Amino acid sequence: MKRLIYLPLVLLISIPVFSSSNLPLIGDLSKDELFLKDNQFYKNYLSAKPYYFDSILDLDGISVEILFGTWCHDSQREVPKLLRMLEDINLKSEMISLIGLDYNKNEPLNRGKILNVKKTPTIIFYKDKIEIGRIEETPKIMLEGVGLVSASLKENLLFILNK
Repeated sequence: MKRLIYLPLVLLISIPVFSSSNLPLIGDLSKDELFLKDNQFYKNYLSAKPYYFDSILDLDGISVEILFGTWCHDSQREVPKLLRMLEDINLKSEMISLIGLDYNKNEPLNRGKILNVKKTPTIIFYKDKIEIGRIEETPKIMLEGVGLVSASLKENLLFILNK
């Protein structure tokens, strides 16, 4: 009889613990905070291969906003690779903003709506605070006369930074 009383009590107490781990991380996040709170992002970061670039990139005035959902498989795949790549090109961490979005692709400061986020992740590159390009969901490059073509994350990054 005691077991029948304890089992529902234990289940009732543990429900918030289990359900909170599935809640999306929302708002400003540091890389460390993201990795501590979401194991999938950390695993994907650790498995990302180092990126090597043939030339030195001019990163003067470059900043990046990464708007993503911890619930989104594209974000789980692309954001850790991008963070690894940005480290490999020596972009300072203070030039990178990680912004977690809810299922409606927004957050308390309304940046999802303000920045017109339609897909996750949306990665916005700025030069001297002026947008110079974005990657939405998966890497693609717009070629004149051709349209959007698939590209690797590295190719997309180089295309944007070399404009």
